[in-house]
Formats: sequence, C-alpha cells, structure tokens
Amino acid sequence: MAGRTRRRGDELLQAIYAAVLAELAETGYAGLTMVGVAARAGTGKGPLYRRWQTKDALVLDTVMNGLPSGPVPVYSGDVRADLLRLLNGLAMGLAGPGGAAMRALLSETHHQPELLAALRATVFEPRGRELRALLRAAAEAGELDPARVEGHLADLGHQMVMFRFLVEGAPVPQETIVQILDEVVLPLLRRPS
Repeated sequence: MAGRTRRRGDELLQAIYAAVLAELAETGYAGLTMVGVAARAGTGKGPLYRRWQTKDALVLDTVMNGLPSGPVPVYSGDVRADLLRLLNGLAMGLAGPGGAAMRALLSETHHQPELLAALRATVFEPRGRELRALLRAAAEAGELDPARVEGHLADLGHQMVMFRFLVEGAPVPQETIVQILDEVVLPLLRRPS
C-alpha cells in the first residue's frame, strides 16, 4: 500500500481510480472499502467521501471514467490484421488489473443493475460502435459481407475472448485468439463462397 502523498486534481483522481481497480481485483466488489481504496491511493478518506458518498458511487464513477480503454479500431485495409490486433488488445487488457476488476464487476451486475447499465454505456456499447465502424469499412472495401457486420456476428470475437477469460482466466493464449478469428469470426463475416 502506498504512503500518503500530497496530490490534487487529476493526479489524485487517477490514483483513486487505479486503487479502485486494484482493490476490486484483490478483494472483489463485496470486499472493497473506502478505507482500502484510500490507503492504496495514498490519500485520506476525506477526499473520497467529499466526492463519492458511497462505495457504489465510487465504483460507478470508476467504471465510467477510470477503466483503461484500448486504441480506437481503424480499418487499415486488412480486416484480419485489424481484428487480430483488437482481440489481442482485449486479451492483454483482460490480463491486467482492469481484467481482474472487470471480472469482479461482472459478477456483481446481477445484484447491481445500475452497474451493468454503466458497463454497457461506458465500456461495451462504445467499443461495439467502434468495432462496427471498422467492419463496415471492411465491408465497403469488399472484405466482408455488408449484411453480416451489423448484427450479433460482429460481437462474436470479443464475446468469445471474454468468455474464455471469464471461464479459464487470463491470459487468453494467442493461438486461441487466432483460432477464434480464423475458424469462427471471419468465416461468419465473409460472403458465402
């Protein structure tokens, strides 16, 4: 645990977000406390309680603003390379503190519907929109079937990597990611022969 240091503004806020993610990873949602977050962030409880009156409010704010995000996917002209980069980025993110925190958060969403709504609004839906933009660009270039890039098939690769992470833990092996992409995702998104 870090010692107390004098920080303010964004520096303190980022330390608090990182402490929340680390506490979630280590203790789970039920074990997370304001005292534990303050100690890990190297601050007192006062700054936490001035901004967030409850643990739930702190966790929701962390979900909305403090979860690490990957690079915005951009179509490069090679959809396989782009999707491989995205799935590898997801697997790497899940292998870090954000992944362990995500596991703790997802296990709590059955009891905290507002947490699930926050995860959808700030994590899943924005990344889904970015992915679909990439897939639409690949479809316009003739690499994918335009009729297949808007529905549930578009999310399949991310969902399979997430499922493997939730069931088997991190890291998701590179060969598994390649198999998901080459044996499932791309055959389903391409035009039938």
